[in-house]
Amino acid sequence: MPARFGLLVGAALGMLIGFNIARHWSSEEDLILRIEPISTPSVIIVYVTGAVERPGLYTVPSDARVAQAVELAGPRVEADLAKIPMAERLRDGQTVEVPVRQRPDVQVTPGATGEGMPSQAGPVPQEEKIDVNRATVAELERLPGVGPALAQRIVAYREEHGPFRSIEELAEVPGISARMVAEWADLVTVGSSTE
Repeated sequence: MPARFGLLVGAALGMLIGFNIARHWSSEEDLILRIEPISTPSVIIVYVTGAVERPGLYTVPSDARVAQAVELAGPRVEADLAKIPMAERLRDGQTVEVPVRQRPDVQVTPGATGEGMPSQAGPVPQEEKIDVNRATVAELERLPGVGPALAQRIVAYREEHGPFRSIEELAEVPGISARMVAEWADLVTVGSSTE
């Protein structure tokens, strides 16, 4: 009988050891199987430019639409929102270009760079030309290719250097090219100063 008892004790010990080993291996496998999948980012970064008050980079939710990014950048009055897909879902790294609404009396002619630049349809009568020595920022913004910042630079240049003596002198203002001045030849005049 002692041999049988020893055999039973040995079998019981073997089962206990086997059970503990199996439980230990099982818990390690559970750890390996608990790897979490990589989640998608909760925010993305987009660049908004064009006819907006605050162009730049914006962090938006990953499910944001173009309309949300444009709203953050503050569309200007002349922004042509009908030309962009406002309901489109944004992608990380996307650029949103907000175009300027074309005036009905303006046509687009291709420039040297291939980009269109608005120009008047025909000659403007002398009394309708913009006097660059008297014009306000708002009046200067009516010129093709002139936004609020460039109009302000024209006024600041005029205040610092005195009245313009010729239309060609406009090319001295930072941001104005000789090509732009040539396009404005029929749209502007250099009258006397208001001072």
